[in-house]
Amino acid sequence: MSATARTAPDVPAMRKNGLKNVLIVDDDSVFSATLADGLATVHPGLSVFTACNGKEAVALMNVRSIDLVITDLRMPAMGGLELTQWINELWPQTPVIVMSAYADAGTVLDLSTQGNYFFDKPLDFRTLARTVDSLLH
Repeated sequence: MSATARTAPDVPAMRKNGLKNVLIVDDDSVFSATLADGLATVHPGLSVFTACNGKEAVALMNVRSIDLVITDLRMPAMGGLELTQWINELWPQTPVIVMSAYADAGTVLDLSTQGNYFFDKPLDFRTLARTVDSLLH
């Protein structure tokens, strides 16, 4: 997928309302909804969006400013690795948390050396919530 710029950039630090936008990308809609509800409960200042694959995430990120992306690694249409590379290229200031039950050590190392974060599934929600807090504040 070729990188394209956002059509209406919105710099997160310039927001007057202080809300942060988090995007959860996972093909398991129940998991995404549960994670979104949990993060919104723990961090009331978050607006949480979801996408079921990387292509949907790209479409959303092209029209909405996103402060943090949490993505699964394996998804149809466009997986988390390709999405992460796209985000790192266009918006290197946007932190990315990748999660998977199937990642090999080489993939985790590649993601980490690019400045991304990795979590094994099943997730430890408390640790994830603390990481989200530290990345957004």
